[in-house]
Amino acid sequence: MSDDASSTLKRKRANADANAEYQPESSAPAKKSRPKAAAAAAGTCSLNKKEFGDRIKEALRLEKYDVQRMRFNVTMDSAFFRSFFGGHASITPPDFSQDSPVVVAELNNSQAGEVFGVSKIKNGNRMTTIHLQSMIIVFYPSKGKASVWLTV
Repeated sequence: MSDDASSTLKRKRANADANAEYQPESSAPAKKSRPKAAAAAAGTCSLNKKEFGDRIKEALRLEKYDVQRMRFNVTMDSAFFRSFFGGHASITPPDFSQDSPVVVAELNNSQAGEVFGVSKIKNGNRMTTIHLQSMIIVFYPSKGKASVWLTV
């Protein structure tokens, strides 16, 4: 090896040893992670908002030789039903309690988009796109069950 190459190699090794102990000083404190916003919906439901939207999107999936399910069942209580659909859907009867036999909530395309997000109410492929036309939730407060019906 030439003297020039060996001196370059010695300098690189010396710099590597010096940099091994180097710890950068940071003047700014480390970033603190923000707490994630929790769902504000009161009550309980067998599906969270994302899972609910995923079920809707799954029902709008195009398959070659298969018709998709346009209905799925959910368990929820009256508090969740009221807080989740209360401000967005037209609910019949408007005043219901745990003793009501049946409560129906109707959402059109734009209302469902406000609740679940616009990406969850449409699906398709490169040839066609399917949009959710309407959504009807039939809720049985005494049983704590709901049936969700979708139309395209």
